[in-house]
Amino acid sequence: MSASQEQYVNHNKNKKLFIWAAGLTISFALIEIVYGFISGSLMIIGDGVHMSSDAISLILSLVAAIMSTKAATKKRTFGYKRFEPIAAFINGLTLILIPLYIMYEAVNRMIRPVEIIPEQMITVGIIGLLINALVGYILSKGDANLNMRSAILHVFADMITSLSAVIVALAIMFFDLVWLDPVGSIVTSFIIIRGGISITKESFNILMEGTPEGYSVDEIKKSIQRMNGELNVQDVKVWCVNEAEVYTMIRVKTTGGMIKNMQKMIKDLVSGSTKIPVENIFVDVN
Repeated sequence: MSASQEQYVNHNKNKKLFIWAAGLTISFALIEIVYGFISGSLMIIGDGVHMSSDAISLILSLVAAIMSTKAATKKRTFGYKRFEPIAAFINGLTLILIPLYIMYEAVNRMIRPVEIIPEQMITVGIIGLLINALVGYILSKGDANLNMRSAILHVFADMITSLSAVIVALAIMFFDLVWLDPVGSIVTSFIIIRGGISITKESFNILMEGTPEGYSVDEIKKSIQRMNGELNVQDVKVWCVNEAEVYTMIRVKTTGGMIKNMQKMIKDLVSGSTKIPVENIFVDVN
């Protein structure tokens, strides 16, 4: 199976997993919202709305997985493969912005404490923990590309939030430690933000056509020059349209005239040392 065929199979697998995960999340979110209105519990309604936002992020990842498999056109010569890093970038930003808002609310609660019903916290926390654990298990079966990792990080963030809610509720019930609620929110928010920054930086680097991690322009130059001392490597560019598809463009000048099969030799050398497919390496020798 070729690399492109393997990517296609992995994308189809991810699409099916995203459909299951998004469907499960939105279903339980609606159940929580309806039950919240029936019971009059604002906390349960809030958790349902929060899970709805997770469903939106999963749907966004699903759309990206579908669009990335669309064929290239004359106007989109690389196809729609950048949809996945775009979705990961948006999901990464939400993993930074939402925890920042939670931290703001937590500080407000420290200044102006509100009444907390620990029994409801435990109910919501356990339900959220079980649902997110199931969704996380489903997504863990997919290909761990950037788009999938950003979706899993959303689910993991919810699992941390739900677990902390259960722990804080128990602490309030048995030890009356009400201050743990805002403090726990701030601590979990820092953990989530750290993951969000990592996903955002990685996807932003792809969108800006930065050099992918693990590749060195200087090492490629040195490898080519070691092959022939008369070669002058004028320019090397390494970029990717998504994390799985890396390209390089090399411009070389030789003082000893055109060397036979030089382009093929450079392609084979660079491909062997970097694992970039030969067809993704473009060499200009003059």
